[in-house]
Parts: sequence; structure tokens; C-alpha cells
Amino acid sequence: MIDIQDVQNTLARMAELLRTGGINDWAAALEGMRIEIAEDPARASAKILSMYGGMGSLNDLVLYKDGQPLTRDNSELDVLRSKLYSLCHD
Repeated sequence: MIDIQDVQNTLARMAELLRTGGINDWAAALEGMRIEIAEDPARASAKILSMYGGMGSLNDLVLYKDGQPLTRDNSELDVLRSKLYSLCHD
């Protein structure tokens, strides 16, 4: 069974990090998933998992500010990406 609260918290933190790095379109997409996961967890989980594949996917995102990579934020984002995948895949 999916832990909706944990998924929502993970999505919220990921969206914050993405906004810090100026990746607002992805941040908005993840914020939308926060609402969907409560309404239809199975469907939303499948949509979230589909964000991980292909070019320009969630896996490809790297956070920058003023042309410099945000090392700590990117490390946290990597951990959260893995966590979210696991939460939605189980």
C-alpha cells in the first residue's frame, strides 16, 4: 500500500528544490501530482513513474544557479528521486 503522505511530502520537497534551480515547469508538474496522489493513488503513481523515462525526464534534471551547479541541492534531489520511485513502485 502506498504511503500517500510520504509521497506528498517527497513531492513537495522536490518541487521546492526545483524552484530553487529555476526548473519551474517540473516543479509545477510535481505539485500537481501531490493533489492527484490523494485522489487516485494507483493512477498518480503510474504517472509519476512515467516521469522517470526518456530524454528530458525527471532523472535528467540538474539544479543550477548563476551558472553553478547546486551540489547539496542536487544530492538531496537525487536521494528524493530514488525515494519517490521506491514509494510509487512498491
